[in-house]
Amino acid sequence: MKVCMAKFNPNDFLECHVNDALNVMKSIKTAFPWISEIRKNFWELLFYSILLHDLGKCSVGFQRAGAKGEIWGYRHEILSTAFTQFLDCVEEERNLIALAILTHHRYLNDLPVPTKAEEFVWMSYLERVDELLENSDYVEEVFMPKIPYWEIYVFGKTIGKFKLSDDWKKGIKEYNFDGLLNWYDRNWEKYKEELIFLKGLLNACDHLSSAGENSVRLLPFIAEVIAFRIPREEWRPLQKQANQIKGNLLLRAPTGYGKTESALLWADANSHSTKRGVSNRIFYVLPYKASINAMYDRMLEYFKSPELVGVLHSSSSYYLYASNFEYKRLSSLYQKIFTPLKVTTPFQIMKAFFGVGFFEMTLSELKNALLIFDEIHAYEPNILGIILAMLEILKEHKTKALIMSATLPDFIEELFIELLNPEKLKIPSEDADRFTRHRVKIVKGNIEENLQSFAEKFKERNLTPALIACNTVDRAIEVYKRLKSLGYRVMLLHSRFTYGNREELERKLRRDLDGYDFVVATQVVEVSLDISFQTILTEPAPLDALIQRFGRVNRQGWKEKRIADVYVLTDGSEKDENVYKPYDVVRESIKILKNLDGQELKESLIPNLVSEAYSKIKSQLVKEIEEHRLTALELFEDLQPLKKTESEHQFYRMFQGLEVVPVRFADKAVRLIKSGRGIEVHRYLVPLPYWKFYALQDKFGEIFWYDRDHRIIIANLKYSHETGLMDEVCNEIGII
Repeated sequence: MKVCMAKFNPNDFLECHVNDALNVMKSIKTAFPWISEIRKNFWELLFYSILLHDLGKCSVGFQRAGAKGEIWGYRHEILSTAFTQFLDCVEEERNLIALAILTHHRYLNDLPVPTKAEEFVWMSYLERVDELLENSDYVEEVFMPKIPYWEIYVFGKTIGKFKLSDDWKKGIKEYNFDGLLNWYDRNWEKYKEELIFLKGLLNACDHLSSAGENSVRLLPFIAEVIAFRIPREEWRPLQKQANQIKGNLLLRAPTGYGKTESALLWADANSHSTKRGVSNRIFYVLPYKASINAMYDRMLEYFKSPELVGVLHSSSSYYLYASNFEYKRLSSLYQKIFTPLKVTTPFQIMKAFFGVGFFEMTLSELKNALLIFDEIHAYEPNILGIILAMLEILKEHKTKALIMSATLPDFIEELFIELLNPEKLKIPSEDADRFTRHRVKIVKGNIEENLQSFAEKFKERNLTPALIACNTVDRAIEVYKRLKSLGYRVMLLHSRFTYGNREELERKLRRDLDGYDFVVATQVVEVSLDISFQTILTEPAPLDALIQRFGRVNRQGWKEKRIADVYVLTDGSEKDENVYKPYDVVRESIKILKNLDGQELKESLIPNLVSEAYSKIKSQLVKEIEEHRLTALELFEDLQPLKKTESEHQFYRMFQGLEVVPVRFADKAVRLIKSGRGIEVHRYLVPLPYWKFYALQDKFGEIFWYDRDHRIIIANLKYSHETGLMDEVCNEIGII
């Protein structure tokens, strides 16, 4: 008797692969009972999609090519689709299964679907059918007898809806692909949900079983995990309340209060529990990679296993690699329906709504999911608009959301209240004020005029290490050079260092903060380092950004009731108006802080002060957010399952920045790629926003070139480990 393989290297028999995929399906069926809301017999349709999805691999052509390690020149899923005609189902169900199978690797517009109208394509299909039928005895004598056992395993009974007719070989040769495509064109909107979930979960079962996994993971009972680290009697009032609230929630609390635990306890109250644990997928959404990495580490402390907590952002593979995890396996699994808790950026969720990648799989995972948006204040109006549009669509899928922030302007809060109708939790003013740590001091003038005198003052009063916060990279470099020339021990930190260099600098700071008098940093300091400075001198910025900067000073001071002075300059540089738009919010923020000059910045006042800072431009920002929300909604509602659309290109145009390799590291990067260690090239990449890329091109001409062979963009600019990527052309090419 012939055998048929589904995979080669390592070998996997076709019936074994189907068995593994059905194992995954069974675990999803137990974990996600709400999926049957889509259609009463949904699991039956998914069962037969999995059963038949790889049957086309029986072709002797596929088997011979695979045995030699070659790629077969035909799409096996086209042959698999033809078997759906033997399902004893109504036409719409047969077609739904057929379309899920047909597109489980490629989208309809990327597939050479055989239609009789194109004779060459049709003849090619018939030739491949002949190759398939050479293994007809395998189909009849090995595969078919197993089906009743699989049905009993998954459903506890036989269903018997797949039976080969006596003339099945003739039927395969006459399958009506034209009819299937016409049915799709006429009906995709009507059956949009079924198509999304059927393809999404077929992909999930196929991908996970191919990765050697037999089930999705469940989170242990969350409240018990937290109680193990923080006894229930020590839970703060807000944490206890969050654990009682069912449905959407808006949470305000100061930094240090324990918002993360509150969020997890809310997830506990809203989760679906099985005997083995919590089965909803939980997405913990943060705006910045640095805070995501830190939160991932924190969640691992609670839940212990990297199979239970995932991290997902544009460079998470490298983060896992650098952390000595099984980065290939884990970064692949984190993109599938495997890990119950994912710490991620909103962009990873947005991809699904823009039709990027296997978007149906992500959309399937988001049904009944729990979304925690932390630091929601940090997003630009376009991102906020898209988040609101996503949440509007996800309401139909019973997805619940928790929105939280320490510094949320009231007009943004109102937008979420209108959409989600959430419960609201905030701590009483007197409790909030126990977290007060800062006293505001206003400094007239700009940083150039004040730098030397403040450096001397901080040093004399033992207020070092101090943070000097600048709004632009250029200004930060100037300040760094000046402090160095005055003989101080200084570190510079901004976004235009290579990832490896920045990691190294941050590690040095964590290890030896007291080894520096001053750290000069841009906005990167607002979101990354969990270290505490004695004081700060900062350029003017929007009030919520300033509060984030103050958060790097006297971090644990509330425990000892210690108040630290924070110094805010009244003037920035000309370029600041390009950084903060509209700049009125910065002017208003300084005006507000002038009224508080010399006073403690009470935590209970912060939400109202931030709202006041935005009051003059609030209607303009609301209008902008609303425009983005409506545009996104229109785009998302037009999203067509099983097809690649223009919206994917739109996503990359809108959100993907560039990463370049400074020319001095070009040879090093190429050597790493050639030696199979391409992931380490990440260390030599510098992120560059598009506006900066174009500005540099305008200034210097063709200083960037794309190395097609190694897929890297090389920047012919000077780079120094001390100051990062500079706005100067490098004439010494290829230095390592």
